[in-house]
Amino acid sequence: MINLILKLFIPFRWFIEKMGADYDQFIRILKLKLTLDDRRANKYSKKSKNAQEKTLIKQSFFQIFMGVFFAMFLIMIKTPFTFFYIAHTFLMAMMAMMIISEFSTILFDTSENVIIQPLPIKGNTISLARNAHVFIYLAMMAFCLSVVTIIIAIYKFGSLSGLIFVFTIFLNVLFTLFFANILYLGIMRLVSGERLKNLLMYFQIAIAIFFMAAYQIGLRMVDKTAIQEMVLPVHWFTYLLPPAFFSGLIEALTTLNFDQSHLLFIAEALVVPPVAIYFTGKYLTPVFNRKLMELEQGDRVTKIKIETAHKSLWYRMLSSLFVHTTEEKAAFKMMWKMTGRERQFKQTLLPTFGYVIIMMILPNVGKHGSFSDFTSGYKYLFILYVFMMVSFALCSALLIGNNQSSAWVFKSMPLKSPASFFKGAINAAFARYFIPFYLAVGTVVCFLWGIKVMPDVFIAFLSVYLITSLLYYFQQPGFPFSLEKTAVQGGSNAMKVFALMALAGVVGFVHYLLLRWFDFANLILIPLYCSAIYYVNGIMVYRKITWKEVDRVNDYS
Repeated sequence: MINLILKLFIPFRWFIEKMGADYDQFIRILKLKLTLDDRRANKYSKKSKNAQEKTLIKQSFFQIFMGVFFAMFLIMIKTPFTFFYIAHTFLMAMMAMMIISEFSTILFDTSENVIIQPLPIKGNTISLARNAHVFIYLAMMAFCLSVVTIIIAIYKFGSLSGLIFVFTIFLNVLFTLFFANILYLGIMRLVSGERLKNLLMYFQIAIAIFFMAAYQIGLRMVDKTAIQEMVLPVHWFTYLLPPAFFSGLIEALTTLNFDQSHLLFIAEALVVPPVAIYFTGKYLTPVFNRKLMELEQGDRVTKIKIETAHKSLWYRMLSSLFVHTTEEKAAFKMMWKMTGRERQFKQTLLPTFGYVIIMMILPNVGKHGSFSDFTSGYKYLFILYVFMMVSFALCSALLIGNNQSSAWVFKSMPLKSPASFFKGAINAAFARYFIPFYLAVGTVVCFLWGIKVMPDVFIAFLSVYLITSLLYYFQQPGFPFSLEKTAVQGGSNAMKVFALMALAGVVGFVHYLLLRWFDFANLILIPLYCSAIYYVNGIMVYRKITWKEVDRVNDYS
């Protein structure tokens, strides 16, 4: 598989060398990166080669499944320009989110410099291989997302349109990668060192939330009857929009319309992405490399900050609520500090809170009514139970980090059972990040619907905590921040997400039925959930998480 991917770069040898890279070194470095990806996944997931390939296939099928929902929206559009314009806009948004959430660590990875930089590597070879590495995964994702769209395009506009659409997908990936490099380089010129990493983290979180909000709310605000006859007008600024480049190219070659506007679209689509990548590799990459070296040096001289959060009243109050033994207290204190420092943890978890806010807003977008209509009934239950989204993100985020070689430190802790440590870990993360946000939303809900819904706010909190604990204890017991994303992510995670959403729906529906049954029937859930939480934290976790199970998952080399 790796050799087949590398052969696809043979036609571009002249172009790669023109950007100041050595082609043979480029191929060797890229092959090394792809090989390491495969070995990392096998190492940390303890799976065979065949099992890992099945995981890749599952991920591809999940992306195709996501593309089905978007294709159902596109099937109503009649004009080819509008059809392909919206399709490319969707792809750009998805790829931008993927670069921000998944591949920014690859773009800013300086760990390889210790080995590669002393070697006689020519020019921009390392950075070009780094971008090619990201390009391969983005292209695979974009193609899988577009499989159903390609089939619909062939059915509606002919086979030629589908083939040209596939070609423009790769042009779209090139341009999106160029745009990401420009954006990150602009940020890197403003700040440096530790402040740069913090700024990038919060920038990535904000952009991820923005793309999700724009996509979800935008689709809901469009009238479906207007979509069928939608024709996008071509203004002067349309020629500056990348999706218009590619959709104009497809329409021109499909309909054989080569007027002035379509010729301009063709020229832009065929010239802008290659020129942008050439400009990036030839001129921007050296600047990018210098900034990365400064970033690496900045990490070495960064002053160590003294943690004082554990002395606060808020910390003492939550620790007394969640921990009851000395071992749990030590783990709680350690993880309280670590969750405040780990950037990958924040990058994975914090966008979920933004998605929660979006999910709260979505049901009311485009609807008109009085304020009393909004606060009538049991709409607040949806607001409370949408927090189930945080459960899965929190449990996954606790596994991902850069401490792959430090698992032995956790192993050496003087604990009779590792369950105490895992209990302290999930409770610290839950208390530090979930509770403040939930308290704020719960306060707003009580203000809008009245103090009478306070028991419902408490019941929903208990259910979210119970499900979060169950998810964390039933996933693979990897030590905190000791696994890579390739070991955590997989096709099975998609099934977990759907199962979680179904479970949230069931739990919320039971709560709703009790409220409709008779007044205060919902209070039955309080002792039920408290008993379940006591059993999970007091009995089940010690049976589920043992040293034997922990050793099976973690690697101490």
